[in-house]
Amino acid sequence: METAAISYRVADFLKKHPPFHAIDEADLVGLAARGRVKFHEANDFVLWQGEPHRAHIFVIQQGTVSLWDEAGGRTELRDILGTGDMLGIERFNGAPRCAHSARAGSDVVLYTFPAEDFADLLERYPYARQYVAAHSGVTVDYQPADARHEPQQLLLHDLVGRKELYTCMDHDSIREAACQMVTSGADAIAVVDREHRARAVLTPHDVLGWIAGGGGDVDQPITCLLQASPSTVPPDAAVTEGVLAMAASRGGALAITTDGTVAGRLLAVVTARDVAPVFGDQPVSVLREVGLARNLDDLRALNQRARAFALQHLSGTTSLDWLVRFAHATDVSIVRRIIALTNEQRALSACWCFCGPAGREESLTLAAPWPVMILHDDRDRGPALAMYRHVLDALADCGYLAPPETPFDPSFYVASVAEWKTRYSAWVRDPIVQQLYKARPLFDLRAIHGAQSLWQEIVTTVGEVVDRDFLHILANDCLANLPPLTFFQDAVVEETGELAAVFRLEESVLCPLVDVGRVFGMAARAVLGRSTLERLVMARSLFPEHESIFRDAAETLRIVLWQQGRVGIRQGTDGSELPPTLLSRQDRHLLKGGFRSVVRLLEFTADRAWIGTL
Repeated sequence: METAAISYRVADFLKKHPPFHAIDEADLVGLAARGRVKFHEANDFVLWQGEPHRAHIFVIQQGTVSLWDEAGGRTELRDILGTGDMLGIERFNGAPRCAHSARAGSDVVLYTFPAEDFADLLERYPYARQYVAAHSGVTVDYQPADARHEPQQLLLHDLVGRKELYTCMDHDSIREAACQMVTSGADAIAVVDREHRARAVLTPHDVLGWIAGGGGDVDQPITCLLQASPSTVPPDAAVTEGVLAMAASRGGALAITTDGTVAGRLLAVVTARDVAPVFGDQPVSVLREVGLARNLDDLRALNQRARAFALQHLSGTTSLDWLVRFAHATDVSIVRRIIALTNEQRALSACWCFCGPAGREESLTLAAPWPVMILHDDRDRGPALAMYRHVLDALADCGYLAPPETPFDPSFYVASVAEWKTRYSAWVRDPIVQQLYKARPLFDLRAIHGAQSLWQEIVTTVGEVVDRDFLHILANDCLANLPPLTFFQDAVVEETGELAAVFRLEESVLCPLVDVGRVFGMAARAVLGRSTLERLVMARSLFPEHESIFRDAAETLRIVLWQQGRVGIRQGTDGSELPPTLLSRQDRHLLKGGFRSVVRLLEFTADRAWIGTL
């Protein structure tokens, strides 16, 4: 590589592959000018495990290279690399020596570049540094190279801090408050006390609701109109936190206070109109329109609109946390509206729940949520079952995908609280005979509507019967599924070395993470109503010396849910299976690090010593 023309040709090659595609061409040409070409015949060893790092890194120009773990007297295949993949970069993640032996699987041409030159590029290009970090672990807060500034990175107070704050005193009259709203044109004003603390956030909806309810003397204090304390957030709340809080509030507005509580001094008032410029669509409006939908056709359109919004903003793993909450809020709102359009009063005498992915707040696609009904012991099951079947049919009419075959008949999911408590006790006390494996999604039960005290009774019952023996069996069941080894070309390399044309994302990666999370959630005495991410955080608290295992597992979960969401929504599927052709090289690189983190998590779970420390 001694001529400028060759340097440009090498740079053109590098630009086709990450992380070099995020590096300026001039820097690539400079790197190429100091590079060399190496050739290896099939079965030659390029690197040896444990040897000191070479002075160069390697990029495969053509051919294949296999990575082998030869520690402990065994030889195990760890990865298969092809065109554009790199060797020798584990040094940049702190590895003191070569992590694996690298053997040519065919005739191989390598480009070699000085390691110190590549290190300089990592300092100057954050994306390249992030990509290399994923080689030895799971990259935190991964974003594509062209990711835009996302709403979860924007502070709500920065968005509205300079907007004029309109307030009225809590002793002002309704007439005075209404006049101020008219003259200012504000879509919300804060009602404050003498210490400038927010008593409420008043919107036109509140005034209209007061009038529709019969109204009264407009000269009485505004406090006569107020029904609840305002929703509040702290100054450092992200825009996305504000959106979700706003959607959950009665009036669709919230207050920013110094400490995020009603006791703090008021700083600003936020409405849906304030956050609208950040988004192409208005997520608050979507959720509010669901609550006003007149029929199932309206709900279907809003459901599709919500998923399109999620896909638009599902730009990386950092967007995952708030978007799964948004999708969950959409599912809950749709089910509540279906119930309201049917017979709300009858439904409120029961407790409606989600189980499975929706119960864990981990469903982004149009996969149908899995409802469960808990009845009072004196309720007639017949009408409740009819209503349950109606909700299932209505979910299909609302655009959800046909649900997969469930382990129990639909009628099983409607039962009295006493029956549910008996079932859960039996599953815990005799998990093998009672076929616990069928009921695992029911241990993700989350109340969403109605008499939540019934759900709480089940939570209490399960908490009382879970013991170490049950955790032992549940942990053993987690080992049924292992993640793939790697990707090669457009195939998945399974742990056995076999090639598969389909990446079974849910079965091979998501299920092990969810199952292990469930085990450690129960170990932390938080058995129901928790997400897998919450359960992994609890595991970190239980076993701080193994914190990195659970942190990497949580980041892997984010990566997998992100891929499942963006592919599933775009393809109109549940995202449980997908061809590797839908995954970019960056995606595969990131997922491979996740596969290794799942293996470490399963190895820790398989070692029963942790149970004895509880």
